[in-house]
Amino acid sequence: MVEAMPHCRLYLTLPARPSAALESSLAQALAEADVACVLLCNDMAPIDNSWAFRLRELTLAREIAFLIENDAPRAETIGADGIHITADVALYRSARDKLGQLAIIGVGCIESRHDAMTMAELGADYVAFGHAEANETACELRVELIAWWSEIFVAPCVAWDVETAEEAERLAGLGADFIALSTAIWQAEDVAQRIATIGAALRRARTAA
Repeated sequence: MVEAMPHCRLYLTLPARPSAALESSLAQALAEADVACVLLCNDMAPIDNSWAFRLRELTLAREIAFLIENDAPRAETIGADGIHITADVALYRSARDKLGQLAIIGVGCIESRHDAMTMAELGADYVAFGHAEANETACELRVELIAWWSEIFVAPCVAWDVETAEEAERLAGLGADFIALSTAIWQAEDVAQRIATIGAALRRARTAA
């Protein structure tokens, strides 16, 4: 009998510049956790192309989706599976025209029901619910949106910028399809253990469901 895959899986977000510690922690996380997707973030530092190509090879070998943030030309050049963009209709249409129907185009961070429905209707492969600032009100809004979305819509949703196992388990229990971890997690000395703990929380949420 084949064991069913967990409903909610990990989505790792990575900084634009590599380090030896980061690459070591990532390799361990990919070997030990149920990771569905890796996103290379286009943050304050320019993306290192050699890092992007290494990530493409690493994810391809493990059949993990590889996305690049807000950079369709780079995604096309590197051979990424797609991109993650902000919730903007014109930006989505431009990316879809460039990358084609088979590319993964995810949209976030969304803080309104209207934006989520608009992007899903356009054909976004997932919508990500998150917040610009980590405060209690924004976190509760994310909870509310995920619970609402999972009850009504088929398109997958991502809980964005999650930092703890407790958060992950709660959001997975509400119906999030993916848990996107904060890039800040890579600064922790025990990052591999933290990711493993969050993965265990997702398995508990699946069992409880």
